[in-house]
Amino acid sequence: MIYLIAIFIYLLVLTGIGVYKSRQVKTQEDFTVAGRTLSPWIMVCTMLAVWIGTGSIVGNAGKTYEVGMAALFLPVGTFFGMILLSFIATRARNIEALSVPEIIGRRYGGAARLLAVIALIIAYMVIVSYQFNAGGMVLEVIAGKKEKVALNAGGILTKQQVRKGYFHYEPPQDWAGTAEVKFNVKEADGDSWGKTPQVFTVNVVASTEIIRSKESLEKNIKDLAKGIEKDPNAPPEDKAKLRRLKNTRIIKQNTFTRVIIKGYDAGFGKSEGIYRLAEVPQQGRIYLHEPVLTAYRATIIAAIFIIAYTMLAGLLSLAFADIVTGTIITVTLLIAFPVLLVRAGGFAGMEAAFAAMGDRPDHMKLLGVFDAADYINFLLPVFLLVMGDANQYQRIFASKNAKGARTAVIVMIFVALLIEELIIAEAWFAGSLTPDPENGRYVLIYAARHFMPLAIGIIFMITVVGIIISTADSFLLVPATTFIKDIYLNYINPKAPEKRIVLMSRLMVLTFGVIAWLVSLAFSESTTVFEKALYAFTVYGSAITPCLVAALFWKRATTAGAICSILAGTVTTLLWEEIIKSHLPKELAKLDAVLPAITLSVICLIAVSLLTGQKDRTGGD
Repeated sequence: MIYLIAIFIYLLVLTGIGVYKSRQVKTQEDFTVAGRTLSPWIMVCTMLAVWIGTGSIVGNAGKTYEVGMAALFLPVGTFFGMILLSFIATRARNIEALSVPEIIGRRYGGAARLLAVIALIIAYMVIVSYQFNAGGMVLEVIAGKKEKVALNAGGILTKQQVRKGYFHYEPPQDWAGTAEVKFNVKEADGDSWGKTPQVFTVNVVASTEIIRSKESLEKNIKDLAKGIEKDPNAPPEDKAKLRRLKNTRIIKQNTFTRVIIKGYDAGFGKSEGIYRLAEVPQQGRIYLHEPVLTAYRATIIAAIFIIAYTMLAGLLSLAFADIVTGTIITVTLLIAFPVLLVRAGGFAGMEAAFAAMGDRPDHMKLLGVFDAADYINFLLPVFLLVMGDANQYQRIFASKNAKGARTAVIVMIFVALLIEELIIAEAWFAGSLTPDPENGRYVLIYAARHFMPLAIGIIFMITVVGIIISTADSFLLVPATTFIKDIYLNYINPKAPEKRIVLMSRLMVLTFGVIAWLVSLAFSESTTVFEKALYAFTVYGSAITPCLVAALFWKRATTAGAICSILAGTVTTLLWEEIIKSHLPKELAKLDAVLPAITLSVICLIAVSLLTGQKDRTGGD
């Protein structure tokens, strides 16, 4: 409760700031760029708070739990992106724009501007959606869990319990072997249960066998799936075997697993109770361990607060709240670094801990973990986003002058690198203390509750909440600002008075907030935060960054080139995973969409611009 109370007090303080600043919002510039009044110090804090968001605290930390020390390379894209942004900042601030699509529209015209708006909204809705998810994660973890409830034969499991992983299997202490969880599936009519029990298999192995066993299972699934795909008339027995293999989990001794059943959805839409436990496993125990606050409800609470806070005063309230958040995150991470390292037993203790876990042989290696495709997939999307991120440009536009904007970005080069590396290092330390992958999903949040002194843990939790709110608010404010400036004032109501514009801005925050929440439901279980972040960064970075940089620096870029570039980047990203990738050779299929998307985007921009050869009417300088 003490964590919840502390966060509640923090949210009240934020609300007070928002209400106070909302009285100062008189014009669109006040709402969207804080009246262009931000000093370099405030800019650094607000740029840091919006950049070090869920992608860092949850996404990068989660990836660190998977790969270990090699994750220290992940901020490299941010570092080089910020260096280039420092050269762009002065020119961008001198334009006196309110949005990135406005810059593109001034240079390339209405069609390019509209396409930029669409690409921005697609990317930012995904980003806001996983901020909502992350806010829900934090509230769920902080609220804790109810007492474990043992299940007996005949126990009914609901959609929520199965899909969210509240249904657990735990083997006996020091036991290894195979356990079967048998259950009946709701029939399609929704009134009767299947007579033949289905099986969820858990193979419990020694830590030294975990890697080999998982690789063997993955190979069997892949080979069988490939055979079924090639043979349309594959026997039903093969399909049943594949389904059973997909419902097999391999875990280490003395851990537990969430039982998330897949492929048995006959009555999913008909009834709340979709599975019934047929019998209790002979070894181990089955139980429900539900959170006090479910992820669904926690996400709704997070979304409501984020949307409401953004509606109050826009960037004016965010920027000043970010002074507190930016300062606290820096101090907290610096304090937590030695605390977690000592708790882990130093590097020697970490090495021993990872060796004992069995499934993390490379967690003490910096090199040799990622291959070339990994570096491209992980670093390039972030690099492209930094150079074109509408959030960073919005803060550049909000600076008092161009000199202050450049100063803030230069400072951010080093501050952002420091904070991101601290987050990854601390996730690495905490990972050595967290052998169970179920607790490692949100490793830093888990570490704050279990491995940090109470005072530091509370401050850390507050910081995480503040970061999520700041990032979500910022990424929600940008599409609302963009829609008002680039669509509403451009096509619908060009002569709208300031009061009307501010009201419409708030309504668009609400509208996009609801859309982002719906997207969060679609993505809640399908991918990790790290994957969602890279996907959104790729959509935005490949579609908008090339033509934005060209608008500022390349006189020969044309409208046709910009339009082709935006379309090439967006379409390639959207089609890559689902359609294109499956038809490529194995080595090329390792690449995510980012390299082909940015390559085609840049080629289209340059080639079409040179072919059309029409010098832009406004030009560049």
